[in-house]
Amino acid sequence: MNVSSRRSIPGAYACPATVALLREPRPVPAAPAAPASMARMIVVTGRMRIAPENRERYVAVTTEMCRRSREEDGCHGYRVYADLEQPDRYVIVEEWADEEALQLHFSQPYTREFLTALFPLLAEPADALFHTVASTQRLDPERGLVALD
Repeated sequence: MNVSSRRSIPGAYACPATVALLREPRPVPAAPAAPASMARMIVVTGRMRIAPENRERYVAVTTEMCRRSREEDGCHGYRVYADLEQPDRYVIVEEWADEEALQLHFSQPYTREFLTALFPLLAEPADALFHTVASTQRLDPERGLVALD
């Protein structure tokens, strides 16, 4: 573990990417250029461990962030899920129409407020991954994978 990422709050650790975003928001690296008629959806997965004594506060700040984010244009989904096998672990899944929608989300004041509130609740560094979606299919029980209509 990187000692420099340790917060002054015992047991609380900061993800280096979160620290960087709190200091100075930076754009997410752009996905490879797609034709203008084909903007690429971005799915963000954020995995984190929250100590049991911080769960109530985590639920409050995260559900508020989910609610506010889903009101944004370009947000197709923003949910938090509890890991059924590891009770102190959570996953946030965000679905954004495109790079522009995600960048606008990062510029919202409540995004910074959320990260500021989340930071001391983390029991270890969070892991945030950004996925650019090339295609999406649905599983049909009889036909297998099929294109979306």
